[in-house]
Amino acid sequence: MRGGLSGRRHVLVVAPHCGSMLRLERLEEAAAELYEVLTDPSLGACAPGLPHGRSALIAGDGLTSDVVRKTVEEAIGHAARHHAALVLAFLGHGFAPGRTSSLHLMCEDSTEDLRHDSVNVSALLAVAVDHPGVDGVLGLVDTCHAGGAPPPAEDLAAGARGGRTRLGLLMSASLGQSAVDMTFSRHLSELLRAGRHGAGGTLRVSDVRDALRAVVVGQDITGFDYDGDGSAREPLWIARNARAREGLLGGLGGRLAAEELTEALAAVDPRMPVPDATPDLGAALRCRTELLGHPPGSARQRALQAVDGLLVAVRTVEFVRGWLGGELTTARIRHALHTLLAAEGRLPACDPHLTDVAVVDELTFNHPATDRDGRRAVARFVALLGQACGKHLDDPELRSWAQRIEAPVEVNDAIEHAARRTQCQRLGLVVSLHSSLTGDWPEVLDGWLLLDGAMVHHEQFPSETADRRGAENAVEDAVLWAEDHARTLNLPLKRLDLAVPSGLLLAWRPEEAGVAMLLGIRYEVRLHWSNRLTPDAVLRSIEPVVAERWQSIAQHQAGTPVDWLAYEDLADPHLLRGHLRNGRYTRGIGLTQHPGADARLMEMLLAYTPVLLWPHAADGFPRERHGCLDRSWWAMPGALARAYRDRWRGVAGADLADLRAVWDDEDWLRFCRFFRTAAPPTRTRDEGTP
Repeated sequence: MRGGLSGRRHVLVVAPHCGSMLRLERLEEAAAELYEVLTDPSLGACAPGLPHGRSALIAGDGLTSDVVRKTVEEAIGHAARHHAALVLAFLGHGFAPGRTSSLHLMCEDSTEDLRHDSVNVSALLAVAVDHPGVDGVLGLVDTCHAGGAPPPAEDLAAGARGGRTRLGLLMSASLGQSAVDMTFSRHLSELLRAGRHGAGGTLRVSDVRDALRAVVVGQDITGFDYDGDGSAREPLWIARNARAREGLLGGLGGRLAAEELTEALAAVDPRMPVPDATPDLGAALRCRTELLGHPPGSARQRALQAVDGLLVAVRTVEFVRGWLGGELTTARIRHALHTLLAAEGRLPACDPHLTDVAVVDELTFNHPATDRDGRRAVARFVALLGQACGKHLDDPELRSWAQRIEAPVEVNDAIEHAARRTQCQRLGLVVSLHSSLTGDWPEVLDGWLLLDGAMVHHEQFPSETADRRGAENAVEDAVLWAEDHARTLNLPLKRLDLAVPSGLLLAWRPEEAGVAMLLGIRYEVRLHWSNRLTPDAVLRSIEPVVAERWQSIAQHQAGTPVDWLAYEDLADPHLLRGHLRNGRYTRGIGLTQHPGADARLMEMLLAYTPVLLWPHAADGFPRERHGCLDRSWWAMPGALARAYRDRWRGVAGADLADLRAVWDDEDWLRFCRFFRTAAPPTRTRDEGTP
């Protein structure tokens, strides 16, 4: 279906002044305006294309060819790590040496016709498109001789990717022409802000090329388009079409609906207006009737499906708002969407401003090809959202909505799916190693079986030998005991929470225990800090701070709420303790290197944060790898368990599997308080069995 919000895009705008040429007075102004448009979420929708959130607008004096070249290469690697499309804009003086056809960008140290102190734009574009992981390259070139930017055909058709590359180029002039006063860039920015009638939901190279030719005089605006990747999710585009959004003014229809309706209706009859997305749906119903008067064909079928999608979307948003009322929150919308997409193996959009309209729009108009019309995904989302808001799914209002969107079967299936998911979450097993007074392997482990968060059974499991092997055998005894109870309760056991002392956290991977099968394959294993069960006076005094920090982490809307500490941040324990005491680190804490066997360091950090991450890989977890956590944070800590399984099964790309985590969320903090205030009685083995 349509390209939604999930395709990541990066941008880098490069605009150096050249020391040996006439100064371009409007260069920095034009570059800044273009960068602003391309990073506008509603237009260019690009993230800055350099690591660590740095600005990707590289403009002005002092930019040598070496700096520019290395910066572009850095952006290419960053896009590859995030599997992003890369938009590269080159503005400034350019030349094509001698009788060659390759474009060179002039920088602070450049002289015309001398290649060694200039940037070969054609060669850099060839490197970018052929880099594994880069999801296509779009070049915007405003220089003299810009038409020389395309790489040689053999560089696109061969290389590491075997020709499965994509490159789109929009250039300000032909190979033998000059470009004057940054006219191309300035008009390009204006066009992208204004949009274009009849161009569809996104503006591609050909759309913008044709529009600029009408306003840029004396320069032959040139376009280039190469697409050798048949598996690409969507065509390359420069910006979203601002005009495509004008058709839906009612407030209950989203961007994808606007784009699809604009394109689909124009293919049937360019004069047919895009209907409003108002609750009465009068315009949409009239549009549908008018479509039925046109001859049958693929264009009419697509248009009818688009109008039907609008009807489903508007009726769904209207129903959800009325059904859930004051219980409808951004956090619950995000929870329902992430739960749905995780079950389908899809990544959510990195959009911190999720709304009911945006989510329903995405599910209706950006669904997998196996889902005929999006109703299945919409039904599942509404059922999960109702659960999150505390609604009973046998509510007659839900059935009535199912009839209105003509999806009774899909809604019934969604209700069953939500019910099964709830059943899988009701039962949990907690096993703790807190009884060791020395923080080493204990002689006995405690186990609690929880049903809907409440303790229903407690048992102790002796460790025959106070070592790792004895503890792992005791954990398996606890699992067998819990599975017996699970069969009696007729509920599945899917989650295993393990409370572990500081020193053992560094040396033990309990998810890899198990004689017949790894515990991490059978259960979602979560690690907790056992000291919270029996805190000393100091730890108890800062418990409210830890609880507040968990709330801040849980409510974080975009990116990763983690303060990363490198080796030098940990070198001085007294300085580190001072930073922790004065509140410098207010979120989760991540370590870029393994802490070795330093249990005291772990205790110091865990006292102040409910979430601690550290790597177990030899090369650590440097900043350039943090992007995998940004993409998966919404699904933590379950995403970590899935990453471990992927690693064991040989699935490539499971970078997250190099991390360990202590995850003391609100449920665990509540359990710790319960343990201390109403410690369950010790039962004998006979008393604990059904």
